[in-house]
Amino acid sequence: MLRPVEMCRVVVAGSNKVIEPVIEKLHELNLLHVVNYSGADESFEMGKPLGTASEYAEQLIKLRSIERYLDISDKMPDKQFPESQVLSQMDGILGNLGDEVIATAERIAEIDNEVKVKQDQVKSLKPLAGLPLDLELLYGYSSLAPFVGTVASPVEADVSKVSFVNEVFTASSGGSNAVAVFVPAEKAGEVSGVLSEHGFSEISVPRKVSGNIASAISTLESDAKRLEGEKVPLQKKLNDIRAQHEDLILAIDEYLSIQSQKAESPLRFASTDNAFVIEGWLPTDQYDTLKRELDSAAGGRLQVEKLDGTEAEKLVETGEDIPTKMQNPSIVRPYELITRLFAIPEYKEFDPTLLIFIFFPLMFGLILGDVAYGLIIFIVMLMLKRKFRTPGWVSLINIVIIASIWAIIFGFIFGEIFGPLGLWDYIFSGSHHVGLLGTVADPHHVGTDFGAGFYGPLGRLGPEISGFAGGMFPMYRLATASVLMLIGVSLFIGVVHTGIGSVMGVKNELAYGEKRHAYYERLPVLLFQVFFGLGLLGLIAGGLNHPLVLLSALVIVISIIMMVRGPEGVMGATHIPFFVSNLISYLRLLAIGLASVGVAFAANQLAFYVLMPMLSGGSHEFTTIAIVVGIVVLIMVHFINLLLGILSPFMHPLRLHYVEMFTKFYSAHGGGVEYSPFGRVRRFLRD
Repeated sequence: MLRPVEMCRVVVAGSNKVIEPVIEKLHELNLLHVVNYSGADESFEMGKPLGTASEYAEQLIKLRSIERYLDISDKMPDKQFPESQVLSQMDGILGNLGDEVIATAERIAEIDNEVKVKQDQVKSLKPLAGLPLDLELLYGYSSLAPFVGTVASPVEADVSKVSFVNEVFTASSGGSNAVAVFVPAEKAGEVSGVLSEHGFSEISVPRKVSGNIASAISTLESDAKRLEGEKVPLQKKLNDIRAQHEDLILAIDEYLSIQSQKAESPLRFASTDNAFVIEGWLPTDQYDTLKRELDSAAGGRLQVEKLDGTEAEKLVETGEDIPTKMQNPSIVRPYELITRLFAIPEYKEFDPTLLIFIFFPLMFGLILGDVAYGLIIFIVMLMLKRKFRTPGWVSLINIVIIASIWAIIFGFIFGEIFGPLGLWDYIFSGSHHVGLLGTVADPHHVGTDFGAGFYGPLGRLGPEISGFAGGMFPMYRLATASVLMLIGVSLFIGVVHTGIGSVMGVKNELAYGEKRHAYYERLPVLLFQVFFGLGLLGLIAGGLNHPLVLLSALVIVISIIMMVRGPEGVMGATHIPFFVSNLISYLRLLAIGLASVGVAFAANQLAFYVLMPMLSGGSHEFTTIAIVVGIVVLIMVHFINLLLGILSPFMHPLRLHYVEMFTKFYSAHGGGVEYSPFGRVRRFLRD
């Protein structure tokens, strides 16, 4: 699981007479990751597409237009169609129905454009509504220059100074001053300069409307409304077509995409007048299947050869990438999404998906750690899973579902149901607190222990703690001892997490033959971070004289010496602050969790021990108003905290993987190429 599937390099060569059945079989098998012909060999040239390629391309273009007009996007199928049905109905979809959809959509676009034009005309005419002129009088003169628009201040006097002959009409409407100025054409330049001094803003007068300005506005608004009414049945028509034919259209899209892919595939092959050559990679254990099936499809007129390791290695040295196929159990597979978001591992590198499956939900649960929050997230994710069924969404939802289960588990460990002082004590002890200090024993006494008090039928579990009656679980996270323990737990997770990353980094370097990088760059980081973390744990446990601290100091010095002897020399030691910050960064598992606990604690305190008693006049019997107000406050604050409780526990573990762990083994060689075999998994089509 930590290593990608073993791949082998194959060459397929045969006569052009059998190229079509070979392509058909390759596509059906969906095994060969084809390497595109580079044109390096002068005796070969790039192949030519099959004769049907242009026909399928044209059909696909028209179908995609129909999909765009119907607003159809990729989705998981509600039903599958046999290929015979798709072929029988394809002409109808691409023919009459397609033409109808395109015509209807184009008419809707025309209406939208006409409505926008009319709305813009109304917007431009409204400031002119008070002018005592018909629209046709505002333009169309040969000897006069009209200026129509708005001004910031009166213009009559200044216009008269530059043009004795003039006519000025003004009106105020909606906070703007409209003006229509008419002067001889030869005075247009001078008058324009004068108007600009008064903040003149020209308004373009519509030419296809006439009459009184106010009535023209009313007519335009009426026309726009009529057009909007005309659009409604057209839009309904498209919606009905989509509801009736969506899955079939997507099935036709899948069929045409497959046929187009097959018809254009020779463009990826090397070719001569009489033969073709296909090169690629496939899982080693599938080679015999590929050879047997292709021989059968070509009637023996084909040669399939597997290159030995030396020849394949030479190709890799020239720059060819070995594709990476990740292999993980079904429960782990959703976490490949997180791996892909960072980078596909190279063929010789480790696939960290299994480690993400182990650590990511554990970190999520440690941060959130609340039974109620976890249950709510779990239920919401199950509901979303029924609605979002595409592979990406399904993977993301499954990731959060598993993480929410860990949040519930840690909720029991921490004794939190909607935070501390929440529902835990009502459920498990059957009583509640009288006040912040209370006359009833406070089950969450903040001291050096893990949360003294009573927990009803659940009791207290775990090891006995010196000077403390009962076990340490449930662990009240705000107690001093709990904080100290969670600091140790966070650092321990950091040591293990980064340590595994460093071990994988050492193994990767050895796989690439980089022994010096492995032993003097990656290994010192492993020793430094592991023993730095152990040293911190020793300090927390027993101070400077703890044996673990002394041992860690010695190993740290040795690791620094190894760094200095590494490929970077003395500069290698300059990365030490980064390695230290890597480990310290894992304290966010404690800090973000305490922040969430603090918000939940404040919500419960505010509702149960401040607002409800205050609105009840200090009585222990809460009034109806007090209960309603308290519940509203609880719901609001806990809802906000829940949203933060989904985002923060997701993003911070993600960062710990990408920055603190992955850089130990991913950064040296970069991302790989994902295995993408020639073929297609059919979703809407069935045999």
